[in-house]
Order: sequence, then structure tokens, then C-alpha cells
Amino acid sequence: MVYGWVVNELPRWIVFGSWICMNIALFIYQFYNFSVLPRYFYSRAVLREALMFARGSAIIINFNIILILLPVCRNLISLVRGTGRCVPRTMKRILDKNLTFHKAVAWMIIAASAMHIMGHYYNYERIAASVRLNRLNNVEGVRLLLQGTVRLELLPANVPLNPIAVCLVTAAGFTGHVITLALFLMVTSSLEFIRRSYFEIFWYTHHLFVIFLLGLAFHQYQQLLPFQLNAENVTDELPHFPSNCSLKSLDSCDPPMFNAAPPQSWTFMFAGLLIYIIERVVRFVRSLQRVVIIKVVQHPSKTIEIQMKKRGFTTEAGQYVFINVPSVALFEWHPFTLTSAPEEDYFSAHIRVVGDWTEEVAKQFGSGGDGFTQSFELPVVAIDGPFGTASEDVFEHDVGMLVGAGIGVTPFASILKSVFYKLTTEKAIALKKVYFYWICPEPQSFEWFADMLSSVEGQLTA
Repeated sequence: MVYGWVVNELPRWIVFGSWICMNIALFIYQFYNFSVLPRYFYSRAVLREALMFARGSAIIINFNIILILLPVCRNLISLVRGTGRCVPRTMKRILDKNLTFHKAVAWMIIAASAMHIMGHYYNYERIAASVRLNRLNNVEGVRLLLQGTVRLELLPANVPLNPIAVCLVTAAGFTGHVITLALFLMVTSSLEFIRRSYFEIFWYTHHLFVIFLLGLAFHQYQQLLPFQLNAENVTDELPHFPSNCSLKSLDSCDPPMFNAAPPQSWTFMFAGLLIYIIERVVRFVRSLQRVVIIKVVQHPSKTIEIQMKKRGFTTEAGQYVFINVPSVALFEWHPFTLTSAPEEDYFSAHIRVVGDWTEEVAKQFGSGGDGFTQSFELPVVAIDGPFGTASEDVFEHDVGMLVGAGIGVTPFASILKSVFYKLTTEKAIALKKVYFYWICPEPQSFEWFADMLSSVEGQLTA
């Protein structure tokens, strides 16, 4: 039992724990820098601990922005999985948790964003109060503190001196609210009951990530927060050590020199975004390739089988594809496991009619009609894939246990067919025995798969 946990679960927890430790380390590093470095002395004097929390959470957001898109790059994951013996089985099992990791990264971004927002709301309140004090009294010390905290030239003279107004007139404040709104909509529409019942809402709202990333890229566009240039290096022509000069009169020290902190968010997101753009280009090009529908079969229990051909399309047992029917929904892509074996000269998918999209697809393919549908009357279909799953590895083991529920049995149709073809061609495989379990809520659900099972069973026992 312990050995099984070490082999199957420990690598996943090592990866997850390493990611958690990296987030903690980055937060401590950034928090420490803004707590002790002299270049941020004047900012700390005005903003206090909220500055450290805001900047510490910011680097967590930036780090996770690199990772958030990688788990949904299906071609990248299939490429890594498809490198065969170069990738150990433990790593392949980790790849199967790609969406789980995507969700974990998203929740980390949400938690860090909440801390970042609260910290900066406090910062804007302190900035507004300091600007108000400076305008009323024009005190040199207050003006100096403000110069080290915020670039005053970015705050219009006529802006109302309240935190919300000061926040919204800056690019950081305005884009921050846009980012927060986009993040809120993406998170709430990703809840399971919404995703399952109203998939279109989840699908379209999730594409607000484009607005989120654009807002994040321009979040530091104005370079609102400065840092002191001559605070640490004794070789500076006019060194100004704030910890010493703050205890003296201003005339006894050289004036501090400030510069705007350069934007960093876009540099963090660049690598992940570049990989994702390449991923989307590959998907788009593949979706343009022509798909020929050679047969549509009506099965019992409201299930249709679509048999197709596509130039250069090769598969492995247990893989899946994304299917798009533009005449039904132009931008909707739905995943379906391939039920055909790699040895067959076509590929097929079984679609159970259980929702609006599948009902319209079945209708356009002639399901439920009395007449015969000509091939030229069938709708255009676009295919993206195939993509790998854990089912691909079944032939690397001596014994395979296949457990499916309802329509989830489809990957095993491909595997069982492939087993038959490999045995009939006397191709050597490691697989010696297969246990197949299929759980269905009602007896009628067995009907659509029964013919294929009976055929394969008869051929295997012949």
C-alpha cells in the first residue's frame, strides 16, 4: 500500500509542494525587500505594512501568470506525453492532473489578488491623506515623503482628495478594477453547477482572460510607484541615506533622487503567453483541414456515431478530439473520446444526445428523422486533436482494468477494438488480461455498445 502511494501519489505531491514553497519563497523575498531596503524608505514611511503585503502578493500573481495558461495547452501536454520512453509513467500521471493544477493556480491568483487589492486600497487612502496634507500646509517634509511614495505629476490638481478618486485617475487603479471585475466573472462562471448547466456562459466568460491579461500588462504603464536612486550606493555623486538624513534637517543632506519603477508584469506573462499563442495557432490551422463524414449511425439510447476521415490524421487507443459544428455554434468546441481503433481506416466518435448542443447536432445529422440524409446535406465539421490520455498506456502493462460509467465507456471501445486487431495480426503486446467494468444507471444504456462488444468478444474467443 505504501509502495503504491509512493509510486502513484508522491510525485504529484512533490510537484504541488514545490509550487507552494516557490510561492511562499517569492512572497517572503519581496516582503523582505520592501521592508528593509533603503530605496523604499520614504514609501514605507507613508504606506507602512500595506506596501509590503501589496508588493509581496504582486510577485505571486506575476509568477502564477506564467503557469496559468500552460495546463490548458493541450498540444503541449500531448507532445510531452507522446515522447514515449523519455517521459516516465509518474510524469504522465502528473500530466493527467493538468486541469486540477490549472484550478489550483487560479485560486492562488485569487488569494494573492485579494491581498493585493486590500493592500492598495489602504495605500490609496494614505496617499490621498498625504496629498491633502501637502496641499493644505505645503510642508517640505510631507512633499519629500510624497515624492518617494507616488509620482505627483500623475495626479491632476483638480482631482477630489478621496481614495476612490485618486485610485481611478491612475492607470494602475483603473486597470486594477477592470482586472478584478474580469477575474470575478471568470471565477463565478467556473463554478461546477454553472459549468455543467450553462456551459455557454462558462465558455464565453472564461475568454475574459484576454481582458485580464491586457489589463495586467498595462497595470504598471504609468510607473506610479517610485524608488530612490541614491539611497544605497556610497559611490553616488550625491548619496542620500534616508535612515540618517531623516534624523537631521533637510538642509544638511543632499536631496534624494527618485525614479519610476519599471513595469514587470508583461515580462512575467510573456513566456506563458507565447506558448499559448503558438498553441492557438496550431489549433486554428488544424481546424481548417477538411473532414469527410463517411457514415452516421443511429444507436439506441439516443446515441449517434459519426465516422470520419481526415488527411494525415493518426491516433492512439483512448485518445480524444474536440469537435466543432459551425452551423450549430461557431465558437463551441466539445471533447469526445474516439471509439475507433488506430488500426481502422477512419475515426469515429459516439455522441449521446443530452443537451441543447447535442440535440441540434443530432438533428442536423438526420437523427430521429424518417428519411435518409444525403452526404451533401450533412453539416461541416471541424476537428482539433487528437490528444492523449492515461488510456494510451494500457498496452504497457500485463493486466488492464477498464472501468467506465455511462457514455464514459467510449475510450474502452477504442482499446478493446485495438486489442482485437493486435491479436489478429499477431503483434506482440505486453497486455495479457483485461478486466472490463461498465456501470450504467439503466439497462437501456447498454444497448448502443452491445453490438460492438458482442462482435469483439466473438472474434476474441473464436
